[in-house]
Amino acid sequence: MITLLLGEGAYHFAPFLKPAPLWNYWYLLALPLCLGISIVYKSVRCEHMKRVPREAASLFAFIIVVMVACAAAMGFLVRFLER
Repeated sequence: MITLLLGEGAYHFAPFLKPAPLWNYWYLLALPLCLGISIVYKSVRCEHMKRVPREAASLFAFIIVVMVACAAAMGFLVRFLER
């Protein structure tokens, strides 16, 4: 019955056996991860829940900016050392 639903021989998502085909867009998976981390961290740290969305958004932006800056710095370092 399950093979009829999934299709025989067709590609289907099976965690750890056949991963989702995201190898070309793996860097976009950092966005929901950073968003989740910032929301959970700020909902634990803030005294009032009204402030959580604004502070979580600012922390999310900060995390993304720092990650991009670190990636650029490491890319520059690799190019510099390859010369």
